Amino acid sequence: MKKMIVNCATCDMRSVSEETLKTYEQIVVNAASVIVTTETKELINRYNVMLNAADVMEVPAGANVKVSSHNGAYELTADGAPREGEIAVLMVNGALTIGADALSAAQAFHEIKVNGSVTMPKSMSGKLSNLSVNGSVNAYPDGAILLRRNAEIDRTFPLRARENVLYWAARRLIFTDTELNVGKLQEKGVRFASKSAIVAEGLTEAVTPMLSEDTDILIVPDGTKFVNDSVKMNRRFLKKCGKRVFLNGDLTVEPEAAEILPEIEYLYVNGDVKLPAELVDAFEDVVEHYDELIIVKKTGKVIEDHVRATVDKALLEKYADGILVTDCATVHIAKDVPSELILERLTIADCAQVYCSEEQEAAVSAVSRDVASIGGADDDDGGIAGLVAGALHLNPDLKVVNAAEYVM
Repeated sequence: MKKMIVNCATCDMRSVSEETLKTYEQIVVNAASVIVTTETKELINRYNVMLNAADVMEVPAGANVKVSSHNGAYELTADGAPREGEIAVLMVNGALTIGADALSAAQAFHEIKVNGSVTMPKSMSGKLSNLSVNGSVNAYPDGAILLRRNAEIDRTFPLRARENVLYWAARRLIFTDTELNVGKLQEKGVRFASKSAIVAEGLTEAVTPMLSEDTDILIVPDGTKFVNDSVKMNRRFLKKCGKRVFLNGDLTVEPEAAEILPEIEYLYVNGDVKLPAELVDAFEDVVEHYDELIIVKKTGKVIEDHVRATVDKALLEKYADGILVTDCATVHIAKDVPSELILERLTIADCAQVYCSEEQEAAVSAVSRDVASIGGADDDDGGIAGLVAGALHLNPDLKVVNAAEYVM
């Protein structure tokens, strides 16, 4: 049976033919956006086509439709307006910034579809009825100069700052560089706005008057380092991050962190924390904040970043301290593994699909977190699991397309 899987950000099916659809007994399209016409939509519905898409957009057939698709960050300026007479569609899978001079350009599009985030001046709010966003919208004060989402204002900033302007960051401003010449910023009449700000204690009195009144301020000890990433706490943590840390990401505390936890002077985790049960008390003594604490079982083996991971009885019996399976696409539990052994020695985290028998399902659910789906026969049943397995084994009857954009 010939099958086809298309994995892409945008799939253009406006010109798909019946001949193409007849070629395959099953077609699966995994995309952020799919574009069809009324005619091709009806044609697709007559065949075994599965569309897994955040958005399916229908456009007139035969019209002069121009679709512009962008993946990642894209800025729309006044020069980006569509040509007169075009039915123009702008699709962005990522972050769209609409410039202060681009209102007319944005309104000229038939549709603007964004899977991600949109940043635009406040004056445009309510004026773009053609805009649909699957994500967040950030409106900044008109006339403001845009900074990075998480903007660190360091000692070099005053040298480049413009006079009498407002700087804006979508998420937060970071003032932790104690060598920052705040006086120079004050002389230039610089102001700042954001949802939140992190301010070193020694800079608080000087920096606060420059912030907008609706900015939430977190005061941190002098010498705190801002780390914009998810990290592991091990023996190298102090060298990489220091003793005073604001972590904008998730933290995984490894068993060897027991040696360095007493040296931590300040720790704020803007994310989740995973750690062994035996380190909970020591960690709670030093941490200022975290979103969620996830206790992991002691493990003798870690299986991570696999497309397909298999766990059988012999593997679990080999590691008395247990096994952690994490960040894998599919996990297959062999039928010979008893539920008691699963509960005692297995932990599954951040995996898309776990295949197990009906008898194992309750135990697997109990030891799993952040797993999209659990259960289902561990064989090629002709469904999505079969398609994926076929692709991994180079099935000649399976065509797989991985692309940013695909025209069918």
